[in-house]
Amino acid sequence: MVAQNKKAAIDSLESRYQRCLAKSQYMYGCALEYYRDLDSMLDLVYRQLYSKLDTSRRQNLMVQQSLWKEKKEAYFKLLDTRVEKLHKKTLAGLDDQVIATDHKAAYIKDRVTELISRYPTAG
Repeated sequence: MVAQNKKAAIDSLESRYQRCLAKSQYMYGCALEYYRDLDSMLDLVYRQLYSKLDTSRRQNLMVQQSLWKEKKEAYFKLLDTRVEKLHKKTLAGLDDQVIATDHKAAYIKDRVTELISRYPTAG
């Protein structure tokens, strides 16, 4: 039941994001809000999981999260570098930022979904 509630919350964020984008007004703001909401959800899910696991599983979760963060930083740096290069060549720099932010949000959403699936009863 807990995992279903979290998945429903993700679906709700996704729906709100899509409605915001459909308005075609300040799409970067839509993407940024969606990213921040998912990042907050990731933090909440992680903390809830951590508090409910035994010592061994906590340690495992910490190691996994640390490795994930390293990959995330590398991926985000790649996205930011790409946006910076494109921004200098095109007038659509803000569009590139929207796309990069959307990709970052999707990366975080995948992690939240993975944590919920891997630990469905802890949280």
